[in-house]
Amino acid sequence: MAIFPQTFVFLSILTLNTLTDVISIKPFVLEEQLIWESKAEGEVSTYRIPLIIQVPTGDLLAFSEARKYSSADAGAKFIAMRRSTNGGNSWGPTSFILNDYKVPDGLNLGTVMINRNNNTLILVHTFCVHSVCNTTGQKPSGVFTVTSTDWGYSWQEPINMAENNPLLAQLHWDPGPGYGIQKKYNPHKGRLITCGHLPTASERSMFCLYSDDGVTWHLNEGLFGLPYQQTKVTGDFVPGEVQLVELKNGTLLANIRNTYTYHCHCRIQVLSFDGGQTFPFSHMRLKEELVDPGVCGSILNFNDIIFFSHAYNPSSRVNMTLHWSLDSGASYQSMLNIYPKGSAYSCLSPIDENHIGLIFEKDGYKYISFVKIQLNL
Repeated sequence: MAIFPQTFVFLSILTLNTLTDVISIKPFVLEEQLIWESKAEGEVSTYRIPLIIQVPTGDLLAFSEARKYSSADAGAKFIAMRRSTNGGNSWGPTSFILNDYKVPDGLNLGTVMINRNNNTLILVHTFCVHSVCNTTGQKPSGVFTVTSTDWGYSWQEPINMAENNPLLAQLHWDPGPGYGIQKKYNPHKGRLITCGHLPTASERSMFCLYSDDGVTWHLNEGLFGLPYQQTKVTGDFVPGEVQLVELKNGTLLANIRNTYTYHCHCRIQVLSFDGGQTFPFSHMRLKEELVDPGVCGSILNFNDIIFFSHAYNPSSRVNMTLHWSLDSGASYQSMLNIYPKGSAYSCLSPIDENHIGLIFEKDGYKYISFVKIQLNL
């Protein structure tokens, strides 16, 4: 039987994992801290869309949308940030790094990533992505990067990606939310990649932006929702919010929200073998063991163990759960319940050789909480 090269790559990943010694982990929640409380700190209506990243100093940076006047996706916001210098044991005060004042459809997160070629932290966000504001006399709508050269202590002015690639002008695209990556391995070693989806209902599809120089960004070929350019109904294929990781052979693995419950109330996974330029349908799989209500989840490659967090329920945003895979995401056979009640968006981060961090929306968006998880590897 002939084996196509890409199929062989995927089978090689699985074979390599099955030949290695069986890894045994018994994770548990070591501690929990509330990072933000809605309608409390600074009288912000709602804190949503949590991101977390570990920078090379070891510090953990947590980000969120501070929605000023309501919990709606469209509305005026700050971008909030807190820092932990001790592995999540304690957190510094909130700083607001971006402010759209009273724009009816302002800032939206977003992904965060590190360009290790020049030691720069990059936060990707949008402005007026929902097309409900008139930007006359203001900065144009689109996708922006804001960078820091001192790991988040100060930030430069936002730059519209269209400044270096006019093809991205007026791009209406929701990044992540979560984090982007820089490839460690070939093909396209050093490439920066951040994935997201088009928010327009009839065209909703997964697309990624990538940059090989950290300056000019390009739109990939995408994973299209079907039927394309038609109104979607329950059961259609509609890939939504997404995070991705790199496997040790350079393959990219994206885990995606199954927005219209195509085939099942579960997650979508898809592979890319060319540095994120394409995610072929032939390598798209439905992960029925990852039962999901339609919510943003988070995926993390931690020492070749693939962790995944989300609300583990077929219809409600409850039951925050951590899953893990020992075969490069081919199957998720183990899980740890984090919190049984209201749980929504989440984001994972490494901390040290035996701990990872999880930040998530808790109790109907009343809180954003951080949990430190001991792995016991």
